[in-house]
Amino acid sequence: MCGILGIVGERQLIERPQMEALRDLLQHRGPDGAGLWHSPRMTEILAHRRLSIIDLSDRAAQPMVSQSGSCVVTYNGEIYNYVELKNELQADGVSFRTSSDTEVLLAAYEAWGTDCVTRLNGMFAFAIWDEAKQMLFAARDRLGEKPFFFHRGRDYIVFASEMKAILASGLVCTEPDYHGVYRYLVLRDVDSDHSTLFKGVQSLRPAHTLTYSKNGGQLEISRYWAIDPEHHTSYRTDREYEEHFLELLQDAVRIRLRADVSVGSSLSGGLDSSTIACLVSRQTRRGDQATFSARFRAPRYDEGAYIADVVGVTQAKGYSVYPNPAKLPDEVEALTWHQEEPFFSASVYAQWNVMRLAKDHGVTVLLDGQGGDETMAGYTTYYGPYLLDLLRQGKILGFLRDSAGFTRRQGLHGAALSLVPLIRGRVERFLRRRFRSAGIPAEFLRLWACESSGHSGSRVDSLHRMLHHTLTISVLPALLRYADRNSMAFSREVRLPFLDHRLVEFLFSIPSDQLIRGQTTKHILRRAAVDILPASVRDRKTKLGFAPPQSEWMRSELRGWIESILMSHEFEARPWVEARCIRRMWLDYLAGRTAYSSQIWRWVSLEVWARMFLDRQGWSSKLGVPV
Repeated sequence: MCGILGIVGERQLIERPQMEALRDLLQHRGPDGAGLWHSPRMTEILAHRRLSIIDLSDRAAQPMVSQSGSCVVTYNGEIYNYVELKNELQADGVSFRTSSDTEVLLAAYEAWGTDCVTRLNGMFAFAIWDEAKQMLFAARDRLGEKPFFFHRGRDYIVFASEMKAILASGLVCTEPDYHGVYRYLVLRDVDSDHSTLFKGVQSLRPAHTLTYSKNGGQLEISRYWAIDPEHHTSYRTDREYEEHFLELLQDAVRIRLRADVSVGSSLSGGLDSSTIACLVSRQTRRGDQATFSARFRAPRYDEGAYIADVVGVTQAKGYSVYPNPAKLPDEVEALTWHQEEPFFSASVYAQWNVMRLAKDHGVTVLLDGQGGDETMAGYTTYYGPYLLDLLRQGKILGFLRDSAGFTRRQGLHGAALSLVPLIRGRVERFLRRRFRSAGIPAEFLRLWACESSGHSGSRVDSLHRMLHHTLTISVLPALLRYADRNSMAFSREVRLPFLDHRLVEFLFSIPSDQLIRGQTTKHILRRAAVDILPASVRDRKTKLGFAPPQSEWMRSELRGWIESILMSHEFEARPWVEARCIRRMWLDYLAGRTAYSSQIWRWVSLEVWARMFLDRQGWSSKLGVPV
């Protein structure tokens, strides 16, 4: 895991010392080394901060120049199947100087051109300057685990792993994108497409490549991978589905254990992270694994019993941290500095603490269960689409039985919430504007209101359509941003086996009843893990989703801090704030008349972001906020 940065243009735009300072804004992403390559006239510059994971020697440092001398790469991530690709390339006569996946990536580009990305199994964001073609080629992994931001000027392009390095370059003004502010506040949408909250800074979408031709300044962006809605996998028995699933998941874990540094696991106590921890224990020496967990003092939110059961089965060294909400106000600026955009809940702070815990215990790489919910229908909101599909298929008895069972378990309120994603068109827009636009001035809404720019594509049924939406637009992109920035803040690397593209393609090709059956979510995982997970975890029906007691925190330890923000002159002066309305919402929330915790949190997080990135003059001269 590393930090990358580069500029390609018709003329020299930045001096070497300034470029080195920009590179070192990303030092947290790569504390183990710093490199810089430039062309003779400094019209092409690539920079790199290194976190050493595979081949720790200086030979594997970046930017790396190919043996032919015609290509140079700066790369962030891991190519998990680099061993297999290296064997294939060696069979074709390619020689290697290092044992790094970086050199394999560079050789793959020289051998297969831009099509090399279709052969990569990994998480990555990279840029290759091709001297012979006078072209910059960049790519981002299929699901967007690793970030890639860029700004295109009149005759140049600048890119980086994090936006702060682009903003600090002076090549783009630090101004808010007001459409983005609206989408964050009203649509709960920040990471769904190419736009960001900074005007002029774009994100390369997952599963896309970028080519920038220096001659003429032509920029082309194209998709190289997508889930095929017409591909179906059909087996005769449940057992065949389970065996194929487990085979893919075990291999995804196996190749993600490749590292020359210590590897552990994040463990929430939920079904997904517990499965990964148990599979890791089967592929490593007994007792070698370390797990890292967040615990909470409030019993309703604490998963300590499940964590203990998994630690007992795996014989792992289990480490836990209790996030202290009283410390959040002191750390929120550092957290926001690394996140670069506001975030939707305090769960980000819990993950922040877990990554710090892993650093304190010297474990560099963590396998994690993220992505399981969005590929196997783990949220209760998936139940509405599932029931709708039963109706459309004419399975009336199944609909009545499952809806009654679901309502008994979730209650009327929970069952009703599961139907919200099915609302479409004018009703949806009315409800959204009515309940989420409160506190935003009418003039701001008139000027900047917009629809979500993301779209989920066509799916064959309601459940898979919603899965695709949460995987690519509404949920997972934000979670991946949180994970990347939190782990990189502490120079840790997170690997996600459930997002192996082979497994994702399989899960999207199987029948819905392999995902939800009766009142059971993640049916295929529970059945495949019968001999892997402790029964307490495998059969649990509750799901906390790594949620801290945010509402309790806001009414107690965080109350003074929140009020200091909501009552401040800076907050009141924002063009997107109707302060009197928001303060009234806060008082109603404190009195227990409303459940506005999510809305209030969004306002507070946005205000902290605005102070960090919009208000502070000279912030770009920093070398970052200390962790």
